[in-house]
Amino acid sequence: MINIILNKKKLASLLVVAFIAIGANAQQGTSTITGEVLDMACYMKSGAHGDGHKECAAGCIKGGSPMGILTSDNKVYLLVENHDKADAYAEAKKHAGEQVTVTGTLSERNGINAIIADDVKSKM
Repeated sequence: MINIILNKKKLASLLVVAFIAIGANAQQGTSTITGEVLDMACYMKSGAHGDGHKECAAGCIKGGSPMGILTSDNKVYLLVENHDKADAYAEAKKHAGEQVTVTGTLSERNGINAIIADDVKSKM
């Protein structure tokens, strides 16, 4: 009977450690990425991006479309506002269809890659 109780405690401890490790993996630390500011609505619907889509992207973002960053290796990161540093997200809105460098916290949840923006700088 004591062995069963001890084994249950060991199992519970292992599960706690596993959940902590999974949670730590979801937040991957501060990183810097460079890429094009996308309006996610047009990009997800039809793959629209680049200079020819810049004006439309600006309008869509102004209208509330979520933003993303398309890197040179074709990875897309959802751009998320850091509520403590909202100026960075506001700065990204000014650069629809342009190249920017974003510094922030990378996050992955259920297959969605995101960067929580701390700083955004134009590459132009």
